[in-house]
Amino acid sequence: MPENAEQRQLTRYLIQLPLLLKPRGPAPGRTVVGWTLNLSEAGTCVELAEELLPPMPLQVRLQTIRGPIEVEGQAIWIEDPVPGGGIPHGVTFTRIPPDQLQALRDLLRSKGDQRQAIRLPVELALTCQAKGPETPPLTGRTGDVSRGGLLLCLPQGVSPGTELALTLHLPRGPLTVEGTIAWVEPPERRTPGGSIRHGLRFSGLSWSTSLSLGLFLLFAAEASNEIIREEQGQPRGG
Repeated sequence: MPENAEQRQLTRYLIQLPLLLKPRGPAPGRTVVGWTLNLSEAGTCVELAEELLPPMPLQVRLQTIRGPIEVEGQAIWIEDPVPGGGIPHGVTFTRIPPDQLQALRDLLRSKGDQRQAIRLPVELALTCQAKGPETPPLTGRTGDVSRGGLLLCLPQGVSPGTELALTLHLPRGPLTVEGTIAWVEPPERRTPGGSIRHGLRFSGLSWSTSLSLGLFLLFAAEASNEIIREEQGQPRGG
């Protein structure tokens, strides 16, 4: 279904978020995991592991820093797979509840002024080691994670430009990634005896690793939501 004139005029922002797409209808297919490439109030361009042939009605779940945004949508176009990547699709939003529309607008307003691989808050144990001459491994944790990188908390400082091999200890098994230290927390901002924060940028992240990372972020967010619901006395899944 072609987008109308109003939809075409809405700005699409280069925001990358993990998402789930579930086909709707009499015989819905299985849920597909992917990443957004851009996003607007009208729809999104996504990169998926599987084909969703247009016109296919969908339930769309975007994972954001403030929780999930859930809307109804429809796949309207599909392109050939990206070499070494996923399959680009165009998805238009067909129904957005008022509260979800406000959440989407807030997201675009706060993050839409520049290219954003939005980091989602999640603590995850990890082991890392500098590449090159033999150095002892370090153990640490993440503070937040995105498709582009993560906040790395370590017991000692690592110089910017250092290339690291990291093993993220996910619930479903270890995930190995590589990255480069982009910045390190200055001494005057460090807590005595505490971890030192670093910004790490992923390098050469494969499509399969991107999918595993996206699936984990969606799973971790849902687990966090369940804990919050239990603390508020709500039934699980409610």
